Amino acid sequence: MKHLKSVSKILLAAVFVPLFSITGVRAADPSFDSATPGGGISIDAIKAQAKADNKTPVPSTYVPNTELTNFWGNLTADTRDKLCKAANIKVNQNANVIEQIGIGGGIKREFKNYPDQRLALLDEIDLKLNINLGTEVLNVPNVGSVSVNIGGGMEGKSMVVRPLENNSYCKNLGMLVKLYDMKLVLPMTAKRISKMDVGEIWKLPVVVRYNFGMGVGANIAQVVTVSIGAGQTKERKPTISLFKMDPKTIRVRFRVDHVTVRSVGAQANTIEIPAGDLGVMQGENLIANTVNRTLASQINKFIAFKLGYSYVRVSGQKLLLEFYVDPNNQEQVEKLAEFAKGNFGTIEKFVKMGLRFDQFSEDSTAQTGVGEIEEMAVSVSSQIGATNTFAGTDHYDSHGHNFNITIPVIHSHQSSWTSAYHRYQSLNDEGGTIHVQQKTKVSNGDTLNLPFAGTMIKYNSQKDLYVVNRESKTGAVSRPVLLYQKYEGFVRQGDPKARLMIDNANNVLKYAGRQGNGVDTSNTLPSADIFPPLPAVEHDPWDQNPQSDPTKTYRSAVMSFKLVFAEQAVQDIIFAPAQMIVKSFMNVMRETEAAIIDKVMDLFTVNKKGEVDYDYKQVQKRLGVSSFDNNDGGTNPLDVVRNLAYAATKFLQKITSVKEQSNWKAQSEQLANVASSGDMKYEDFLKVVIQLVDVKNISSEVFVHTDKRVKGEPDVTQNYTMFNTRENGFDSTIADVTQMRERFADPSDLTD
Repeated sequence: MKHLKSVSKILLAAVFVPLFSITGVRAADPSFDSATPGGGISIDAIKAQAKADNKTPVPSTYVPNTELTNFWGNLTADTRDKLCKAANIKVNQNANVIEQIGIGGGIKREFKNYPDQRLALLDEIDLKLNINLGTEVLNVPNVGSVSVNIGGGMEGKSMVVRPLENNSYCKNLGMLVKLYDMKLVLPMTAKRISKMDVGEIWKLPVVVRYNFGMGVGANIAQVVTVSIGAGQTKERKPTISLFKMDPKTIRVRFRVDHVTVRSVGAQANTIEIPAGDLGVMQGENLIANTVNRTLASQINKFIAFKLGYSYVRVSGQKLLLEFYVDPNNQEQVEKLAEFAKGNFGTIEKFVKMGLRFDQFSEDSTAQTGVGEIEEMAVSVSSQIGATNTFAGTDHYDSHGHNFNITIPVIHSHQSSWTSAYHRYQSLNDEGGTIHVQQKTKVSNGDTLNLPFAGTMIKYNSQKDLYVVNRESKTGAVSRPVLLYQKYEGFVRQGDPKARLMIDNANNVLKYAGRQGNGVDTSNTLPSADIFPPLPAVEHDPWDQNPQSDPTKTYRSAVMSFKLVFAEQAVQDIIFAPAQMIVKSFMNVMRETEAAIIDKVMDLFTVNKKGEVDYDYKQVQKRLGVSSFDNNDGGTNPLDVVRNLAYAATKFLQKITSVKEQSNWKAQSEQLANVASSGDMKYEDFLKVVIQLVDVKNISSEVFVHTDKRVKGEPDVTQNYTMFNTRENGFDSTIADVTQMRERFADPSDLTD
């Protein structure tokens, strides 16, 4: 009987998944449930080594932050996985009131899992009002039309997250179809708030949007559509969230986000299949329309060729107010319910707060900013009868380039490069301000995209570089701190790819503090222990087509690499002697040109113009070549030396350009620019500059999580700390910045 019940639940999921899930079968979001926390390979050996050498990686417990959790969720989304994990119910219903105005709503229920293996049930209900006025202003025969679009609308959501006692997807499957048990945020009454379960989250996000756009499009041979467009969107996004942390504490967060997005771009894509042409279900009833739209969406998603580019500029302001309310304090709970009373009456309060918020400019003094934040915090605090625990703002401005290409079924790729500036300020920091210059590069690749089955192979990476300055309430500004953060992960890749993720981090860490003198591998991770290779095949030396070494395929893995340079470390980089910079640069170049560099390294000098020079005759003599030698059709070693000198000069100029800036803000912005641009950027840049610092002024962490699904091979969920110097306290600034980013980032489904 027990077996029959399990089978019936799986069959039940098989019925509901294709009927109600618009996205088809996909994996659940962040799954850290296949590994034992603190587990791993060769950890005891690493701990033993750590006692003798504080540079050796030290394992520690770690809970992935919101950024890493979101990265893992995006990586595993829309990939084929176990049926119970992928199960979700999604129903959409739309109705037109008049031709230009529509009201739409829908419900969604699915499982989500926390990083510590706990499962949660997510109930989400949408309500939206859209207004769209589109007009074709010009039509050019055989070319296309020019159109102008003005739109707006309001979208609201009720989101309730409820932790489950049982961590098994299939055992909880029966709960998924009990739609009568769906829980809503509204009405937010005192009685309902008091009865929240520990761990439960209520969220009521609202988006009020206005947009204007115009574009021109053309159809080529009735097969390809080419379009060019530009637009501007303004959004007001007030949100209220409640999180019951324990029986005596509910954390209440009020958010207001005012954002303006300006974009211009071009796109080409093949004609998509209209839902009505599928002929799967006929008629105008809800089920027929839903199924046809679902099928069309899935098929077009994978078979349409697409190529697009866009430039986007975003600016905005965020306000966050945080309070702790005692659910057992009837007066506090009633005041909270009154503040958030009714359906969307809360919007009016947020609008009033937002109007005052807009008057505060990012150029305002620290004192002015504190006054504005404090006034709004006191106002809300008095209305809900609770003491404010956090109040802060984030003024931000960013611009970026986005590129995407989709080759039907075979592969799709999305890339983006973004530069951003954030100005964080909070009452909790005594009115101090944190200035952050940020550079981001994202690369996401999907291979074998099959309709309804999902994506078979994925590889995603995100690189973030932050330069941080702290400004006190008096206006004094600290020297910059540098943080590099990388997230990298895959679905269904071989073990060489898995080892490469760790080796990329090792290839930076091995240069720490070397000052141009080789490498030190004592502070690197054993990638072959974490992802052990299969025994190599014995090759016949006379075999002209030797068999490649065997590999194995892992289901998924993700890695986070963080490297922090303290204030002193950054100063050591900026003001390093030119000859030391050149020596460190050449030390990295030894990875490919060691045979040449080892013979002529001492001949490189820096002249009065700041250029890298060398004794040409001595180089010829030591290398035993002349400029007339053709080297059997290969590259002349003298050309290699000349290119090395040129590249070293360009790198030296990068570092010099930072200290030549006239003020602290320009210096930080330039440091972020040179570290993320040119031939030597991100990890390659770090390989050089990490040699110029004392290891006591840097700190690094590598987090590895695996879902291998390889028989006999244990999974790993482990954090490794390098350069154990936290007692210096230099990375407190980074901790503050991380907390700010976590607070002001758009919450994931499972966070408030």
